[in-house]
Amino acid sequence: FRKRKDMKINMYEPIDEMYVFADRNALVRVLNNIIKNAIQAIPTEREGLIEIKLYKKGKRAIIRISDNGVGIPKTRREKVFLPNFTTKTSGTGLGLAICANMVEAFNGRLYFESTEHIGTDFYLEIPLMHVNDNFIQQERVVL
Repeated sequence: FRKRKDMKINMYEPIDEMYVFADRNALVRVLNNIIKNAIQAIPTEREGLIEIKLYKKGKRAIIRISDNGVGIPKTRREKVFLPNFTTKTSGTGLGLAICANMVEAFNGRLYFESTEHIGTDFYLEIPLMHVNDNFIQQERVVL
């Protein structure tokens, strides 16, 4: 995504690594979907700005993906994670519904905050792994 010339994509991450129990492929798929949606939400006449920030909050890793797109109208916000809901002219409307299910599968949470005409922040909350945990049931992913 960083090779795009029509927008800036900035990533902020802490110095210390964070470990979570999550499926690496599922996490990459979720991030790709949310970043693609963020890019598509930015009008062509506006220079795009996507910010990705990883930080720790209590016992959870938080990934925030922010865009300066058109925002999500209040009338559509409750439908964003429903299957077959889309605001685009193409696509199935399954992307965010599948993403929410994947994040929930590793005991995480996917949610957003949006301001019309200003942009949207999507948040992925994933429980942190205790480094000394002995019961590894899923692949350990370093964020």
